[in-house]
Amino acid sequence: MSNTTTAGVQPYPPGTRWIFRSKNGYVHTEELALSWLVGGAEPICEDPSAEGQPADVLWRYWAKDANHYHERWPQAFRPGEVHISWRVVSPTPDSGVFEGAPYTRDPRHLPRQSQVDEEQDDFLTHYSFPTHAVSGERLNWLRLPVLDRAWREDREDVGGFVQEASGWKPSPLQLAMDVVQVARCSGLWTPELALMSGDLDDGEQYALGNWLAEHQEGMDSDVFDALYAKLGKHHQRDLDDSISDWADSAVGDASWRG
Repeated sequence: MSNTTTAGVQPYPPGTRWIFRSKNGYVHTEELALSWLVGGAEPICEDPSAEGQPADVLWRYWAKDANHYHERWPQAFRPGEVHISWRVVSPTPDSGVFEGAPYTRDPRHLPRQSQVDEEQDDFLTHYSFPTHAVSGERLNWLRLPVLDRAWREDREDVGGFVQEASGWKPSPLQLAMDVVQVARCSGLWTPELALMSGDLDDGEQYALGNWLAEHQEGMDSDVFDALYAKLGKHHQRDLDDSISDWADSAVGDASWRG
């Protein structure tokens, strides 16, 4: 395995090893990587009912609450934007390296910061700054590999349903995920995400209109009105016609229209 860095600023190749010292003086020589987790994914995966569920099912359940950060801190987070937490780990089994990643403290998550927040631990609290085992150069954290997270029959990583369903994983130390953008790009669009987005394109309006036509019976009127407002005039007319046709069928004729 390679112990030298690549030219320029490309990601470090597999097998790159780093030297760093624990506060007790122990010297480590290990490979390092970044592990990530999106907000709200952990409790879903830890629920016993999640075991064996397909990734896209868990995604839909999780995405319904993707607006949590915006609702709590509307000035700091866009609709559908969720926090990403990071750890520095070693891919080597039983290495014991599992610490918060440095330079990821996002003040948006802590609008009323306390002294405890200011002193939160990370990798550099417990270890010296890593240097390359061969060249001696200091680590560039943005070149560390980002580990994949899976959710399938043979492997269920916490939060792995996000990458498994969408094909997306974050860039190194990225602070937030735009769930709406990822859903649009990957085709995981849902009506709940439509409420978090800005203008919908024609295809999204068409899909939303069809969904509303199928689910309008018994739907909360405020939710229906908010989704209806996302449609352009043409799609609103089509939806109105669909609902009228459904009412004709339910009543048996068009006499209800007066």
